[in-house]
Amino acid sequence: MKEVFLSLGTNLGVREVNLLRALSELIKLGPLERSSWYETEPVDMPGAPLFLNGVVRLWSSSPLLELFNALQEIERKLGRVRHKSGEKGPRPIDIDLLFYGDEVFFSPELIVPHPRLSERAFVLVPLAELAPGLRHPILGITVQEMLSRISLKGVRKWNDD
Repeated sequence: MKEVFLSLGTNLGVREVNLLRALSELIKLGPLERSSWYETEPVDMPGAPLFLNGVVRLWSSSPLLELFNALQEIERKLGRVRHKSGEKGPRPIDIDLLFYGDEVFFSPELIVPHPRLSERAFVLVPLAELAPGLRHPILGITVQEMLSRISLKGVRKWNDD
């Protein structure tokens, strides 16, 4: 079983419902645990609605590309439409593969570990809840060390009681 970390985000519709629907699909792929939810300002999307984000730790026996395809299918099922232009916009769900064990993988469709995770507070804050000592296989530093190097502006814990 691989320990896999996923980032979840949504800024369309009833955001908490979107995340719960994603969790109900992800649990079919293996046992999981999740971070708290965080409300965050959109990155590179001026004027877009606020996001609700979190991180999931999933234990999976699926090969990397099979898992990636399953994640994209969950996104499609939950209403995500990807633009061929790569244009960013509001979305009902976004699932990014952050880590797949300690593997490093590069292809035109997928880069693991996620190439921008070390710059993103909306990823690192919830990831640090689950795995502060997790070491990035390329950068050689922990999640907590990455988090200490960036601004946390625009990231607020969501009351999900």
